[in-house]
Order: sequence, then C-alpha cells, then structure tokens
Amino acid sequence: MSTSVSPLDLMDLAPFEQGRDEEIFAHLRDHAPLHWNDEPDGPGFWSVTRHADVKAVAGDAASFTVTHGTQIASRRAEGEGARSIHHVDPPEHGPLRRIAASQVRMTQVRKLEPDILAVIDDLLDEHLGAGEFDLVAKISSQLPLVMIGRLLGAPLEDCPHLLRWTNQMASEDPDYSEGPETAVRARDEVFGYFRELEEQRRACPADDLVSVLTAADIDGQPLSRGHLDAYYLILMVAGNETTRNLISGGTLALHEHPEALAALRADHAGVRLAVEEMVRWVTPVLSMRRTATHDLEMHGRTVRAGDKVVMWFASANRDPRAFEQPERFLVDRHPNEHLGFGWGDHACLGSHLARLEANLFFTRLLQRDLHLEVVGDPSRLRSNFFRGIKKLPVRLEKRSG
Repeated sequence: MSTSVSPLDLMDLAPFEQGRDEEIFAHLRDHAPLHWNDEPDGPGFWSVTRHADVKAVAGDAASFTVTHGTQIASRRAEGEGARSIHHVDPPEHGPLRRIAASQVRMTQVRKLEPDILAVIDDLLDEHLGAGEFDLVAKISSQLPLVMIGRLLGAPLEDCPHLLRWTNQMASEDPDYSEGPETAVRARDEVFGYFRELEEQRRACPADDLVSVLTAADIDGQPLSRGHLDAYYLILMVAGNETTRNLISGGTLALHEHPEALAALRADHAGVRLAVEEMVRWVTPVLSMRRTATHDLEMHGRTVRAGDKVVMWFASANRDPRAFEQPERFLVDRHPNEHLGFGWGDHACLGSHLARLEANLFFTRLLQRDLHLEVVGDPSRLRSNFFRGIKKLPVRLEKRSG
C-alpha cells in the first residue's frame, strides 16, 4: 500500500484510522459520484457515495450481485465452500435468511431485554468508581459478545474466543492480524468450535440458534455442512462488530457534543432517536461491495459487467442531498433515513438486537444518573470496512448533582 495519501484513494486506510475520511467523501459526492479506484492487488473498483445511488445499488440484485463477495478484496470470509447469506442473491437468499431472521425479529429480541439489562448493570457495577479503563475492552465489546454467545448457545467461558476470532476476521489491523493468513486460521477455528457445539445440540437441543440451524431445512433438505459453517461465522462476526462499534462510537459522539447529552439527561425518552442518529453518525459498517452483472450507465460513465461496485454507507449517511445539516450530530433528528444498517435484501440481520442493546445501554446510564467520561483520544481501527474503535479510555462515576 502506498504511503502517500491521495485525497481520492479509498484503499489508503490512513484517513479512516485518523477519522478524516469524510473530507474525501464530501469531494467524491460533489465531483465524482461514480469514482474509479485502482487497487494494489486487484482489478480496481467503482465507488458510489451519494445516498440515492447507494440505495439504488443495494436494492437492485439483478444488476448488482453479492455472489463474488461483499468486501472490496475478492474473497469471501467463509472461504470457497457454501456461501453465507451475505453471498447469495434472491431467490436463494430469502429462505436461507429466514431461518435465523425468525429468531432475531423484534418480538423475539424484546424477550431478551431482562437479560440485556442484567448484563449492562453487571458491567456498570463492575467499573463504577474504578478509575480509568478501556470502554471497548471492558464494556462495549462485552455486552454484544455475551448476548450473541447466548443466542448462538456458546457458554460464557468461551466468549473470549469469540471476541478474538471476531477481531482477527473483521480487519487486517496490525493489532489483531498478521495478514490474510490470520483470518483464515481464525475461520478454521470458528468452524471447528461450532461443529463441536453443533454435535452437542444434535444430541440435546436447546433454545439457541445453533439448535435452530441444525434442525432447519430448505425444501425438505437439511442445511449443508458449508451452509452451517457460513451461518455460524456471519452471526458471530456481525453480532459482535455492529453493536460494539455503535456503543463505542455513540459514547464518543456524546462526549464531543455535550449539548446532546444534556438534552438526553433532560428527557430519557429521547434515547430512541439518539441511537438512530448514532447509527447514522458512526456508520459501524463503512462499506459493502457488489459486482455488476451487465454493462450499465451511471453518472455518464459505463460500469462493465464484472466490475466491482462499492457502496459507501458512511458517505451516504453524510449526504446533504438526503439529510439537513448532515455534518451536525442531532439526537432529535427526525426523519432519519440513514443507511447505517444497509438497505434492501441484505440489510443487517441483527439490526433489532443492535438497536435494543444500544437503547438499553444509554438509557440505563441516564436512569442510574451515571457519567461516562471520555478521558483520552480514541484508537481507531485501520479499516475501510468497519468503523471501529479499538480503545477508548473512560471513567465511570455517579453524578454529583
């Protein structure tokens, strides 16, 4: 990767790591809404950065397929076996997605509210008055980790393994990865772990997603070995990354906008809209890629069949064509047509759970009259895929009045 920063090179990870990628996206939205980007180890890709264009690409599976991958690099996280729900188009996608979707719809995840609140209170109690600590390691990674582990059926003592595997597969940030081989090794460990858990559930089913998946069928046929492996992988990674990044990024946003926090302290009911604004502001998943299935015209340029097309959700969520004052963090923003959970058939499967966890976390802070003070700069993930914060130093204290 080049060490020189090009203002139009979205393969340069420095702007993402430094939190200044919006400068690039603002330029692209105005001057190159369909932008060609060279790729050091690939054929290059088109970028769409406007809100309307991202929705159009995400909603047109006939013209933009997921079967060649959803990350910029031409690889699939699950390897070359059966495709995960991320990497199949309609009509195959619907029946495969519905197997897990039935378990994470809003009516189902609301049943987890007492469990989520108990985990939140335990985490807050543990760190209240304990001095400086890392929010990411101690709270924002732990809450979704425990809950997705519980949903999948992974014992609590195994959750640290799930966190390590998630970190190793989510990016090639040097703090977590030694390169592509790290993700491959982590993937194989994930497959091995869940295959063992799966055998236990076949013998003794429980109320968890592994039991649901092992008992599921499509058109009378049980899910293949590859489909099961891919499902475990995608649920583990997606179930951790989105909520962790949302809570970390939301905490930082409230710190940087004290007037927003004051408004929420005055009216706790505002947390629901505030969380939607956090999703827009943070955009936990920066981008997703599609591949053109035929030649087509966009913004006066020709996208050829087989070309990669990357949708930049982070840019769409700051597009002034779709949002009034998009550069402002407004906790009462309404309407808020953000694309922070994607769009179309492949919109985030776990969005209801992520919303609920974030809503309960920030509501609980307010109800308990606690002050979560950011006391240092964030360390950001070196990635153009996930908007992650690796470390965020904080203190948690009872408010004095």
